[in-house]
Amino acid sequence: MKVKKLFSLALCAAMVCCMGFSACGEGDKGDESDKSDDPAQPAQPVQLAAPIVSLNGNVISWNAVENATGYEVYLAENSVASLAETSYTISQTEAGSYVYTVYATCSDATKYTKSEASAPITYRVKEEIVSVPLAADKKIYVVGDSTVCDYSAKPDNYYLPRYGYGTQLYNYFNLSSPSQVVNLAISGRSSLSFLSEANYNTLKSSIGEGDYLIIGFGHNDEKSDDKERFTDPAADYQTERTAKGPSFAYTIYQNYVKLAKDKGATPVLCTPIVRYSEGGEYDGKSAAHVTADGDYAAALVKLGADTATAVVDLTSITKEYYSAHNDEAQYFHAFTTYAGEKPAETPDGRDNTHINKYGAKTIAYWFAENLPADCPLAAHVKIADAPNKEIDYPDALNAQYVKPNYKGFDPAKSTKLATISGADWYKTAMGVLGGNKAGNYKFSVANDKVTITADTGSKFASSQDGFGAAFVQINEDKNFKATVKATVTQTPATLNDQVAFGLMLRDDIYIDVNDATVASNFVSASVTGGGKANMSRTEKTALSFGGNIAFAKNVVYELSLERVGQVVTVTVKQGANAVTSKFTDISFVGIDNTKVYLCLFANRGLIAEFSDITFEITGISQGA
Repeated sequence: MKVKKLFSLALCAAMVCCMGFSACGEGDKGDESDKSDDPAQPAQPVQLAAPIVSLNGNVISWNAVENATGYEVYLAENSVASLAETSYTISQTEAGSYVYTVYATCSDATKYTKSEASAPITYRVKEEIVSVPLAADKKIYVVGDSTVCDYSAKPDNYYLPRYGYGTQLYNYFNLSSPSQVVNLAISGRSSLSFLSEANYNTLKSSIGEGDYLIIGFGHNDEKSDDKERFTDPAADYQTERTAKGPSFAYTIYQNYVKLAKDKGATPVLCTPIVRYSEGGEYDGKSAAHVTADGDYAAALVKLGADTATAVVDLTSITKEYYSAHNDEAQYFHAFTTYAGEKPAETPDGRDNTHINKYGAKTIAYWFAENLPADCPLAAHVKIADAPNKEIDYPDALNAQYVKPNYKGFDPAKSTKLATISGADWYKTAMGVLGGNKAGNYKFSVANDKVTITADTGSKFASSQDGFGAAFVQINEDKNFKATVKATVTQTPATLNDQVAFGLMLRDDIYIDVNDATVASNFVSASVTGGGKANMSRTEKTALSFGGNIAFAKNVVYELSLERVGQVVTVTVKQGANAVTSKFTDISFVGIDNTKVYLCLFANRGLIAEFSDITFEITGISQGA
């Protein structure tokens, strides 16, 4: 029988070899003959350290252990080789899983004893599957979040842009056309919030008999501070909701699994991929999707078992690889820029949640290779080589990327305007200012009320920002909420949408710089002189607005801005009138890749007063 070798880089948790020594102190009442320095007592042999092993293809390699003269390789409980080299080539060809360990030995047993076993390595050989073409009229539908979705409509201006693994699945299935994979996943969505999207209606109306549905939610269901996305992982699929909120398993089953089965399609559940951990620890919410509310990956595995639904446990697969190859795993991820002045293999600004094209291709490969054999979709897996860093990593680089000429704001080198609501506020005039007029902007603080007097030359335009601001620098990975009351006491003679004031969240900040090219991503709870609300620029394009609200002097506007993961919600309210805008998956790291900036801003001849300022960090921002 012909077989295909599939190599699982399955390194279990490293086994630590410890040596125990005992020494008798002056107060020891034991037998004097037990003392280690007794010249009549022979020296005891020392146990060798266990080898540190790795698997590359069918070759097991390990480090040279100090004082070892040889090594023994075991398959399960049986010794299969004794050798002096530090590698062993596996010759197994029959289908199955083979667990190997390696011991260090020394020819002088009076000095050194055999080591503990190395961490076990699992080598798998799987029967070759004859790939069956997927019928041309059948589809593989994909739903999920930003680790799954397609960014081609709005590509990142990153050095290593984000890609969802759903975009690379076509490489590993026997299809007539890549278009047979219909990727409906949307960044920032959970299994609950996706139900309100047009893409969900497309799924319901399109999926049919003989189709497949790959379901990749989990990252954003963890948002316990966002009732529109949070689902409770502790409940089973028969429990609709708990005191905490909708049930994760119930939401997935009723709206995706059952939908597919009722239509004659085959659903496949995917647990979420891990987030990259700088320290190589892959437990808890930061990496393995275990929160105070429960284990989201385990909930999907249980749902699969309870409902006879195929599951590909990408959490375990990625956790296993990342734990064993943490330095290499980072190259699967998106990076906003690179270090130094010239492009090199020194990416910078790593996104610990989102993956690049190389990572997406690798995850897609692991998905296909780990489909349960009894899942009908497995019959359509196409034999292909695993992604290769030498080929696929360079292909993931953005050939059009231009590194911004940006010097990050350094609070240590700036003068603080005030500390209000526990935050340090600084001041600037930046962007298009109608000349070098930063000095014409005036800032004052009295009783925690900030007043900005703006010069007339600044403006907002389709590709230009120009304003004065009191601002706070915030780590990019933080959730936060801010509120303020704003009043305009002076206006220019001409009012239009170039004139604005409000509360803004933006990617970058420049200190007193007149630069007509500044036009970065931002969202705001704001009012323009033309009566527009909630101005934003979210794709380095023309300005957008969230609605209409009257512009007036000497009235109070209540402004709020809240970030929860990838979702930013802004509201401007004046009297009985209010406009709320929600922004999902806006990149605030294209220029300053580690910080975001919250601004109280005004421009073009306005005098704006900001009072009752509140600001609060509410948690860690980890979304997908």
